[in-house]
Amino acid sequence: MYADELTSLKETGTKGDFMLPFVAVNTIMPDFYTTYPMHWHEEMELVIVDSGEFEEEIELEKYRVKAGDIVLINPGTLHCFRTVDDQRTKFRSVIFNMSMLISNNTDACAIKYFTPFLDGLYVSPVVITSNSPAHEELTRCVNKLISVYNSKDPFYEISLKAELYEMFRVLFTHYFVPDDKEPAIKDTTTRNIKIILDYVSENYMNPITIEELADSVNLSKHYFMRFFKKYMGTTCIEYINDYRLNVATNLLLTTGLQITEISSRIGISNLSYFNRLFKKKYNMTPKEYRYNVDNRS
Repeated sequence: MYADELTSLKETGTKGDFMLPFVAVNTIMPDFYTTYPMHWHEEMELVIVDSGEFEEEIELEKYRVKAGDIVLINPGTLHCFRTVDDQRTKFRSVIFNMSMLISNNTDACAIKYFTPFLDGLYVSPVVITSNSPAHEELTRCVNKLISVYNSKDPFYEISLKAELYEMFRVLFTHYFVPDDKEPAIKDTTTRNIKIILDYVSENYMNPITIEELADSVNLSKHYFMRFFKKYMGTTCIEYINDYRLNVATNLLLTTGLQITEISSRIGISNLSYFNRLFKKKYNMTPKEYRYNVDNRS
């Protein structure tokens, strides 16, 4: 089953743990969800698509991703994904914190490569297709990372670090390019969106008003609603509901909580309304969803 792997994708904090901030996860769409709302995390993520197609939105730009492609999601990058025509899609991800590669003592790697990368002084392609240079080499790196992580062989933590360094050697050699441009105007837009998304993630379990969100970025209610729709492609209320439903699926998969309790925990006090929202998104009730996942081999 994929319940644990799906849970690992939820934006619930540090990926992995303090000792090893690294995870490898499998995802199948639309088995568990058709969209994952806009979010961001401090970790870097590489996605390798095994089959099907889906749409990835990264830093407010949309990309069609297909089998064989590798997606680079740098730390702090806004991103979301959704199915295309309900295509069945499988992809694998590695998600890790750059602290694994940067020691407390400054060295040449940190000064010349990793610190400038984290400071946004390098640009790179978002989607690396099968005809991109060194695609096979990078694919081998990602596959090796996943294999090492899943095997948990003796000393695998050392092997993970070694493979991460090798992967970055490939990235710096073939894909990362120094960026001498001035910061884009959309940096302010990205900053405001991150503030809004953080507010939702911290308060989804409580009533959230549009006025509160508008105040968080010092915008008028009217301008905020147009701003959100323009850059998020959905209304504010639709986004909040979508976020809550994704949290609900996590609770359905990982706990034995009653559905009424789950509804309450995600900030929806009306059970009938929760059921309607859930069925509209997943084409099944929360009870059916839990049953289908529990009985999936």
